Amino acid sequence: MTIRILLFFLMIGSHASAQELNLLKIRKEYSLAVKDESICENNLNLLRAKAKETTDKGYLAVYEIVFAKHMGNPFRKLGQFNKGKNLLETLIKEEPSNVELRFIRWSVQTHAPSILNYSNDIKKDKSYIIDHLYSLQHRDVKEIIYKYIKGANSFSEDELKELMK
Repeated sequence: MTIRILLFFLMIGSHASAQELNLLKIRKEYSLAVKDESICENNLNLLRAKAKETTDKGYLAVYEIVFAKHMGNPFRKLGQFNKGKNLLETLIKEEPSNVELRFIRWSVQTHAPSILNYSNDIKKDKSYIIDHLYSLQHRDVKEIIYKYIKGANSFSEDELKELMK
């Protein structure tokens, strides 16, 4: 009987840990989510259930925005986009010095269609990222952001060198 109880708790423990939020994986899959609806939807659902910290919520906001790209109805698309945008703007007002939030907003605004009129902070965020990316503690996060920025072709060679200081 005690072996069954032990096995039961081991199974519950392993299932619960599998459901934990793996923000590093979500960061890495952000650029893939734009083209892959299933990655986007899976990570969005996980973030909706598990996002607690500000940076987690920043990725929730961007996945809400990206999910709009996968919708067909233009009115639902706009509503979905605005849901994510409003959350992101609220988070940045609460933590304006959060480099990842500023990166997320820069990436969204850089790629948002002009009809959405969401591009006012591109230069300001780009400058902030250049000046503060070095302050991120997690090396993997810096590399993910750097790789995304380099692939976006929006930074000069000098700006890219500055990012790596």
